[in-house]
Amino acid sequence: MLKTRITELFGIEYPIIGGGMLWLSRAELVAAISNAGGLGIISSATFQSTNDLREEIKKTKSLTDKPFGVNIPFIPTIRDISYEEIIQAVIDEGVKIVETAGRSPEPYMPTFKVHGNTMTD
Repeated sequence: MLKTRITELFGIEYPIIGGGMLWLSRAELVAAISNAGGLGIISSATFQSTNDLREEIKKTKSLTDKPFGVNIPFIPTIRDISYEEIIQAVIDEGVKIVETAGRSPEPYMPTFKVHGNTMTD
């Protein structure tokens, strides 16, 4: 096991993060990365509904007991996305690691901090 700031921060064996890769970052790949000692990341942008994201988080939990995270891209999209609903789903499902992209997550940081989430962007 390597000991780095990343491994200590996320509770992983190796400083390898499988970032959100849209449709590839589903439960099976995320769990495989986490089970191998890295940090798998579910891509929330893949899912048409918050309920679908919740189900994928549950499926990932059924495949690994290791840490994994969820990517939330704060970017313009064609479809309406409720970032508040996505964030609530992540919190409700107990995911403690959140990766963001696109623009600053600053408006949402107080919510994450209250619930003990670790952020990376």
